Amino acid sequence: MRTFYIFKIKKEMAIITRDTPYNLYRTIEHLYYVDEYNMGVSFKLYNDIFSTFNKEYVDKKIYSLFRNYKYYIYDNEKHMIINKYRPENTYLKVYKSHIILKSDIIKPTLLLNYLMSEDLFVCDFKNKDYFWLNEFVR
Repeated sequence: MRTFYIFKIKKEMAIITRDTPYNLYRTIEHLYYVDEYNMGVSFKLYNDIFSTFNKEYVDKKIYSLFRNYKYYIYDNEKHMIINKYRPENTYLKVYKSHIILKSDIIKPTLLLNYLMSEDLFVCDFKNKDYFWLNEFVR
C-alpha cells in the first residue's frame, strides 16, 4: 500500500516550480524529515510554500460526491473505497495542512474523481515519487 501526501501549493510557488517538480519535492522532503532543532526555520518555509485546505468543505464535498457510490464508506472523518471487484482499497483523510491518501492501486478513485486542482502536489516519500496531480490524471 502506498501513502501519498497531498499538498496545496501557493499560487506563486506553483508558478515558479511547475517545470521543476524535483526541486519542490526535495524542499518538501526536507520539511517532512526536519529535526526539532530546525523546526522554526522550517515552519517559516512551510508557510511560504503551502496553502491550507478548508477541511470541512473538502470532507463535505467528497462525501456528497461519493455517498451513493456502492463501495464508499465515510467513518470517523476518513473516506474509504473498498472494492473487491476492481480491486481497490483506498483511504483518504483530510487535514488543514495536507491530505493523506493510502491506496493499493496507482490511480485511486478518490484521487481521480475529486482532487483535481492545478496546485496540488503529491509526494510519496517512501518511494521517492512526486507529481503535480493535474499532470498525473491526464
